[in-house]
Amino acid sequence: MDVSIKEINEHEWRTFKGEAIKHGLKVGEFFNTIVQEHKEKCQEGNWDKILFGEKTCRGILSQKDAKHIRSDFRNSFSMRGKQ
Repeated sequence: MDVSIKEINEHEWRTFKGEAIKHGLKVGEFFNTIVQEHKEKCQEGNWDKILFGEKTCRGILSQKDAKHIRSDFRNSFSMRGKQ
């Protein structure tokens, strides 16, 4: 199947092609290999980590600050539930 991909950085494309050559693969074969490896390593379980995992930004804002920011944001767009 022939596919056209838009908006690819020329330098990155050349690097990609070079990696395919280093591995003795055609560009399409190399792409398929990378996608397959990605699918194997990045199962849907990653969403649990993203959504429910440790929050690294905890403690940056106090509850009071967060409430103030939320209130200002809602007021600036005339949203309901102003606090």
